[in-house]
Amino acid sequence: VAMEQAPLTRVSWQDLEWLRHFPLNRDTVLDYFANSQFYDRTCLNEQLNMQQGLSREERAEMLEQMSGIEYALAKAQEVPPTPTAAARTLYVIEKRQRTAGGGGGGGSAVLRLYYVLDGVVYEAPTLNSVLRSRLLRLSWLLESAFEAVRGVTAPQRAGGDAGPKGGGATAMDVGS
Repeated sequence: VAMEQAPLTRVSWQDLEWLRHFPLNRDTVLDYFANSQFYDRTCLNEQLNMQQGLSREERAEMLEQMSGIEYALAKAQEVPPTPTAAARTLYVIEKRQRTAGGGGGGGSAVLRLYYVLDGVVYEAPTLNSVLRSRLLRLSWLLESAFEAVRGVTAPQRAGGDAGPKGGGATAMDVGS
């Protein structure tokens, strides 16, 4: 069993030369992604790419019978250019652990998510890492607030006198 590699959420990848020669769209984004450091060359996608002349349906049937890592396009959002704005694209790619199903009962579990935003590939952070980061930030903010409150002295009464109101004599004043 291969060890799972560490997340690369602080890394991005882009191939400007590839983008100059090929269009990036829902049909080519997995080919583009396959050139990045995020792509596992031992995946099922590579094994199927070696099978020449397979139709899309034949590839899907073969995939049902295979176990291992696969990459699949989960979402595509393509906004065409307008006179005032350039084209915008967003693709979400899932890295899945596929289990073969004899009799059609296979399945897959999502291991990681990647997104391609206008030609730049990123690994999406896990929910756990996002929550951990937000909680650490909240902890730091609360600690800072408590430190600020501790630094405040006891409140003074109006007029700067911390003694009793009315100017009347107290037991301390009578004894002196």
